[in-house]
Amino acid sequence: MPWDEISRFIKWANKKSFHRGMLCHFYMEEKEKQKQYYTKPDYAYFNLFSSSREWLVKGTTEHGITSIRDKRSPIPCLNCFEVNDKFYEALRKLSEEGNERFELGIILNKRKLKNLHFKVIFVSKLTKPPDPFPPLNQCHHFDWASKRGALWPFNRCDVVRVEIPKSDLLGIPIAPVPYHTIMGVLVKRDQYDDVIELLDWKRFDETEVFPLL
Repeated sequence: MPWDEISRFIKWANKKSFHRGMLCHFYMEEKEKQKQYYTKPDYAYFNLFSSSREWLVKGTTEHGITSIRDKRSPIPCLNCFEVNDKFYEALRKLSEEGNERFELGIILNKRKLKNLHFKVIFVSKLTKPPDPFPPLNQCHHFDWASKRGALWPFNRCDVVRVEIPKSDLLGIPIAPVPYHTIMGVLVKRDQYDDVIELLDWKRFDETEVFPLL
């Protein structure tokens, strides 16, 4: 990956994140078997091929640490990374060594998410059990530091979880995010031109595209 592309992203992110803050959510291929009718990257491409000016985000459950009774959090969340110096360093490692599981990333405006009344949780990394132990519906506020290896090279980044409420209509954790909340998209290098064309179709005119995966 050309270093000037990473530099372009860092310069852009530092400028755009001022007084806003930015989060990155990755759509990744999972190692375990997924549901037959879609994979997580398929869900991302569904958004790209849709002409809607909203991006649908889907929350999943069982994030964070287990409770005292060995149960996982039932709160649906979107897993994100804070875009900061740790994130930039991870991008550099990704460019040097690669990780094909990362298919696509969306850069979200953190301030606008809060203004849209999404609950944004800054996750604490734990090295020992907390005292007191959190209730089940707060277990997604924490992670075990030793269990982030699967996120390489972003395993040392600051994790942020955005709670996705269940819709009143269907009772499923899918919510629309307006186009102006999606500030940028990280794509594979050979998909750069195609993604730009699809975003033009969606009328995401101000969304920057970076071939960094």
